[in-house]
Amino acid sequence: MKRVIVILMLALGALVVPAAAKSTKHTPPPTAKPHKCVPHGVAYVVSGTLVSGSLTKNSDKTYSGTVTVHVTRTNSHARAAKGTDQSYTLNHAKAKLHGETAATLTASSRVRLSGKVTTLAKKCGHTGFTATVTIKKADIKPPKPYTI
Repeated sequence: MKRVIVILMLALGALVVPAAAKSTKHTPPPTAKPHKCVPHGVAYVVSGTLVSGSLTKNSDKTYSGTVTVHVTRTNSHARAAKGTDQSYTLNHAKAKLHGETAATLTASSRVRLSGKVTTLAKKCGHTGFTATVTIKKADIKPPKPYTI
């Protein structure tokens, strides 16, 4: 008799638990906003040859200044800059100079810049929106020596 009661209790519990789990409804949080039409940062990578530029070293071992680069390679978010001379402002960016002098960078040096650019989704209205490029890393190598 005790076995029958235990089996009936287990069967009744197996029926009640799934019914209780299904009764709660999932509702989204009340503060949810559409996130597509909010400006967000995406990767921005360019590389090419240095036209001109100078940097100053900051106290936190980063560099600030401007560089003008003839862009030869880009990622998809920077493709509008390909084949043009672009001026970039570095503000507290990490930089590897590979023996270059920060104040007088050598023209024709090889440059790779990476950072973020703000963007909106394609379906959002772009009126009044201006993309902002922020460079966070710079890699400047001296030009390769010409060998015959």
